[in-house]
Amino acid sequence: MENKNLEETDVNEKQEVGNGKSAMPMRTCLVMILAGVYVAYLGVSLCQNVINGAEGSSPGFMVAGVIFIVLGVAFVINGIRGSIKAGKIQKESNAESEAQASETEISRTVESKMESTSSLNKKMSIADRANLVSQLGDATEDEE
Repeated sequence: MENKNLEETDVNEKQEVGNGKSAMPMRTCLVMILAGVYVAYLGVSLCQNVINGAEGSSPGFMVAGVIFIVLGVAFVINGIRGSIKAGKIQKESNAESEAQASETEISRTVESKMESTSSLNKKMSIADRANLVSQLGDATEDEE
């Protein structure tokens, strides 16, 4: 039963990767944010040097500074979006794993009750069957 769940999880992960919907890992997002902040800082420094008339600065450095600022801001935004997406996917996967664990527990409960009734090797009356069904219903309600 657990192998089946693991195979389904692997298939779902492969489908997400194939669809391009998988998120970047959280570390990658943090590195991208830090790199974006640094690149934007370099762009601001280049622009300030051109504005202050530092020796060896030219209008080309101003253009490069503006490009660096734009790229830095883009990296920061992309990193923040990726971290939010990774957080959502992690929450969804946690919820799915909890649901699968509860389903597994319910199926184990049902299987154990079925084994216990089959081990009795007696014919069950309609009342016994109704009691068994109500006990299984109570077990599922307790799990939720």
